[in-house]
Amino acid sequence: MRWDNVYVAGLGAHLPEQVETAEEAVAAGRYDAEEAQANGIRAVRVAGPDEPGPVMAAAAGRQAVTRAGLPADRYGMVLHACVGHQGQDFWTPVNYVQNEAVGGTGLTLEVRQGSNGGLAAVELAASHLASRPTPQAALVTTGDAFRMPYFDRWGTDSQQVYGDGAGAVVLSNRGGFARLRSTASYSDSSLEPIYRGTTGWTDGPFHDGKPVDLRSRKSDYLLQEEGAYDRVIQQMTKNASQVLDEALADADMKLADARFFVHANIAETIAQFSFYSLLGVDPETTVYDWGRNFGHMGAGDQLIGINHVVEARDPRPGDLLVTMGVGVGFMWTVAVLEFLETPAW
Repeated sequence: MRWDNVYVAGLGAHLPEQVETAEEAVAAGRYDAEEAQANGIRAVRVAGPDEPGPVMAAAAGRQAVTRAGLPADRYGMVLHACVGHQGQDFWTPVNYVQNEAVGGTGLTLEVRQGSNGGLAAVELAASHLASRPTPQAALVTTGDAFRMPYFDRWGTDSQQVYGDGAGAVVLSNRGGFARLRSTASYSDSSLEPIYRGTTGWTDGPFHDGKPVDLRSRKSDYLLQEEGAYDRVIQQMTKNASQVLDEALADADMKLADARFFVHANIAETIAQFSFYSLLGVDPETTVYDWGRNFGHMGAGDQLIGINHVVEARDPRPGDLLVTMGVGVGFMWTVAVLEFLETPAW
């Protein structure tokens, strides 16, 4: 989708102060040394007891709203994307984020699209704003804290280390320091069983008192038939290429035109294979080395990474940024930004 009147007006992030390194996790017997070497994630941030996902998201949201400088009554939508437990059951964390970050009476929605949640929410917000004739803004937040005993950040998933953190972006249909040039999304629900596994349904979360075991779910599915792993990789590669090509075409650009490319903070082996080898992304355009100090922050890697680009990488007018996400289910989203000016903050 090509966008003509959607802009980025503010960005924010919240990263907890406590740091836990991969080396410490290996020494404590929580993380395999060979995995640590292969994955390449150096450290994660660990949220405090008073920092569940929505609290961090609200902090990131307040920063983005302050930076945007738009009136509270202009916010016609607040979206909150997340992956893990949000601090309470049978509750709507997005309304907490709205109340704590911006207020108002705009539409609120929670987005559960796995690691692609942040970018999927951006595309939803852009669609909402583009259809409004009056000046409006939308706040998108992400926030996740991965806590034991429900979730083991070092062991629940293979080739993935989970860090705590939150990101936020304010979109506007009346201007900002960057323009959203295009977005594209693609879903392939035939891959949905990979993270569901083969063990059947449960009556509730944490039903057996053990940490979520995503490793077994994936291996059980991929070992059901010979060649399943290769088939899945080929299918994912095709889907990723398709959605990237669509977003680049709608933005009237080539991948080589982008000064920045922001992808998830994933294992180094996956980043090398999926992004640098198959898609042709130049590692120098990414924030991956920085991200190795934070791990995979649920739905928020892309928004937090874009915030880092603006704060630390000196984007200039005319620079293009491509960001890509993929979430279990599976769904891919790519967004293209063009910087118009250097924000005052």
